[in-house]
Amino acid sequence: MTLVSLPVTALYAALCGFLVIALAANVVRYRLGKKVSLGDGGHKDVNRAIRAHGNTVEYIPLALILMALLEINGGGNTALHIYGIMLVVGRLLYAYGMLVPRSSANLARQLGVLSSWIVIIGAGIQLLLV
Repeated sequence: MTLVSLPVTALYAALCGFLVIALAANVVRYRLGKKVSLGDGGHKDVNRAIRAHGNTVEYIPLALILMALLEINGGGNTALHIYGIMLVVGRLLYAYGMLVPRSSANLARQLGVLSSWIVIIGAGIQLLLV
């Protein structure tokens, strides 16, 4: 049996894992503060915390799967680090844009989503070419 090592993807998976737990803890903090057991209880700030966490959980797995496949197929460490940095920074920007009170269509949130899309599209295209 051949073992596969994915050190670059593992680095960014760990960082993303920490972010997911931080955002989940933030949801719990909001829910406890508002005494909400399930859902958002009609509180906009609780809903924003839930969506910051949920959106991150929706994007990270696909991006990491694509990165892992790229690493297995020799996609190159430079590209992987670019994708990983973009993913982590983008998810941090998105969370900041969701959690800091301001208009819902703010630059941090937009850049966060765009960077995640770029990672997924870029890694997908690169996978087709390697």
